[in-house]
Amino acid sequence: MKKKILFVDDEIQILKSLKRLFRNSDYDVFFASSGKTALELLEEEEPDLVISDIRMPEMDGFEFLRYVKENYPLTLRLALSGFTDNNKIYDALESNLAKLYMFKPWDNNVLIGTIERVFALEDTLKNKNLLDRINNLDEIPSIPSLYHELNLMVERDASIEEIAKKIEQDQSIASKILKVANSAFYGAKTGSISQAIMYIGLINVKNIVLTNSIFSKYGSMSEYKQALWEHVNLSNKIVTLIYQKCLNKRIPNVYASAGLLHDIGKVILLHFYEEVFETTLKRMKMTENVLTSSQIELELLGLNHQQLGGYLLSWWEIPLPIVEAALYHHDPLNENIINKELVQVVHIANFFAWKYLEVNYSNEYLNLGTLSALALDREFVESEIEKGLKK
Repeated sequence: MKKKILFVDDEIQILKSLKRLFRNSDYDVFFASSGKTALELLEEEEPDLVISDIRMPEMDGFEFLRYVKENYPLTLRLALSGFTDNNKIYDALESNLAKLYMFKPWDNNVLIGTIERVFALEDTLKNKNLLDRINNLDEIPSIPSLYHELNLMVERDASIEEIAKKIEQDQSIASKILKVANSAFYGAKTGSISQAIMYIGLINVKNIVLTNSIFSKYGSMSEYKQALWEHVNLSNKIVTLIYQKCLNKRIPNVYASAGLLHDIGKVILLHFYEEVFETTLKRMKMTENVLTSSQIELELLGLNHQQLGGYLLSWWEIPLPIVEAALYHHDPLNENIINKELVQVVHIANFFAWKYLEVNYSNEYLNLGTLSALALDREFVESEIEKGLKK
């Protein structure tokens, strides 16, 4: 059955261009020049994907995407808007209304390729074995309550002060947020949660809440869990260092916690499949073992921690690039990846974070193709990471 796509834009010329582009495509495509028309098509066709402009008269993109999220939760939501709407698109991601964004004017091949990869990612996350395993868990991991409350507050446009007061009720979370805000990346130098939120952005605040909650709730091997907590935090720092010092750019603020969330599947694996986890650790330490931990997990369970993490982050409505970082960080050259640069940087950061922690909990290798793809030299990257971590 053909996938259905609904494009929503108040500019008729934009819709005409999209009609020409998708005239002979393998998709059933529908077009709406207003939110009202789009709502009618939603009810009639129930599309698999909606791609909506943000700035529209009467019902704008926010209102439309919010309606889709609430009434058609299985429909994928993407934003397509102009460069001048950068802040608005960020708001759409922050509110979980869009999983991904693209700018106008678009490159036709990039737009088509992105749509193909979005559907390919969904197919990967709906793998029968993965769904069977998830559905057979005694308890399907749910969104932590504080994270859910923050999402609702953001959606109703609560003030920073209101959100800060909610966070301050949990001193453990508050201290971690301040630590991130005062890190070398942000340099906030503040003891105020409100100011910390302004520095690091609400998406990163929510992701710190999510990670801390999952680590606190799941997993029983305290020694390993502590090492994993140190690993994801170090990975996050290294992701930032690679962007700043090696790629000479700032990581988009929306994705600045990708390193923090990339291994969330390991915590879930540890909690629900402890025997598989322990067996994997034992086999990794055997001198004759030639398989990576991910390959051993696949052999024992039929899925690995990347698939678990990717599925849950997608289910929890985390932005698609961070889902990809979890799902593909051990397969960083996969042709289905949309946000290649981010996934490749997370792969490199994951490798070096385990190396510098000097604990034998991972035997994944560094894919040198990622360095080539990013036009980076290994010695240079390693040197910049070491200098950055000594500060």
